[in-house]
Amino acid sequence: MGTYRAYRMLKDPDVRVKATDTDGSVYELFLKGSHERIDEVSFISDADDADVQAVDTFLDSLKGKTVREGAALVKEQWGTLNDTVFSLVDELITRYRVKLDGAHETRITNDDVNTGEKKEGRRTILVLSGKGGVGKSTVSINIAVTLAKKGYKVGLVDVDIHGPSIPVMLNIPKVDVLKGESGIIPLVLPDLYGMKVMSLGFMLEKSDDPVIWRGPLKNQMIEQFLNDVDWGDIDYLIVDNPPGTGDEPLSTAQQLAGKGEAVLVTTPQAVSTSDVSRSINFAKNLNLSIVGLIENMSGFVCPHCHATTHIFRSGGGEKLADTYSIPLLGSIPIDPNIGVAGDIGIPYVHRFDASPVSDIYSDICDKIAHK
Repeated sequence: MGTYRAYRMLKDPDVRVKATDTDGSVYELFLKGSHERIDEVSFISDADDADVQAVDTFLDSLKGKTVREGAALVKEQWGTLNDTVFSLVDELITRYRVKLDGAHETRITNDDVNTGEKKEGRRTILVLSGKGGVGKSTVSINIAVTLAKKGYKVGLVDVDIHGPSIPVMLNIPKVDVLKGESGIIPLVLPDLYGMKVMSLGFMLEKSDDPVIWRGPLKNQMIEQFLNDVDWGDIDYLIVDNPPGTGDEPLSTAQQLAGKGEAVLVTTPQAVSTSDVSRSINFAKNLNLSIVGLIENMSGFVCPHCHATTHIFRSGGGEKLADTYSIPLLGSIPIDPNIGVAGDIGIPYVHRFDASPVSDIYSDICDKIAHK
């Protein structure tokens, strides 16, 4: 690697992003624009000269383009440079759009929506895990968006009272929650296929305000989210739960009175599968129909050589599913862009819809839909 250098360094950029490549090279990108147009893109890096020159040439091609044209060019040219650079440029443009427009309308949309096969009545699916940190919220969001993309009418409700993460992961700022003639009005996301969303996070004055509630208050809020929100004629209500088998999943299951379903999320290692086994028994005890198990973080796929490395262990989800005789819906590998998507508030399956991981989510949702 060479010395840390600047190329067309910008003063007071509108947005900046930074990442380290797999070989240890650091890239930091800057963008300045006027309204929808990209006026200048610059970067600093300690990468080798050949890599730096290629990046410089590509970034120069973005100058003068609109943000939508820039995003299209990134998608078109993906693979001509290393994935880290393209992920950074993609994030840079997306962050600029977020800064320009604010709110959820800044996500890049896709109007090519298929018509889903409809089933009678609403299916309410609880996403559960006995273990924290397994990616339940990420799975909940991407399942909901994938189902909506397939043409189903979908609602997503966040019942993680103490740590609501859905607003951040969908880039939804504080909104006014209103009540209409038919109940509390959920937030409708037209750029995500009309998906409806509700979270306590919408009601907090500041995103870091703590929610210091005991069981009765939490139960009351969950009852309102399930029964008093005007979800309308939806096909699926996906319920993102906190980890464990405490107040929130218990209240949700009891409110559904045996009509709910459960999707369990685990990671491959034993410390996770052991805890998730408790959630499986919880679902059975509460008369929740178990749709199946998802093994998240199932290996890391290198974006360069495409080899899979099992960072944890492998096969834990399959063994757990076999032990309890429940379906294994799918195994989702780690993709660095999942973190990028969550941070910028664009669901992974929407922003990286052509990726292998998005295909896995699509397969999982087909299994859910035909359960």
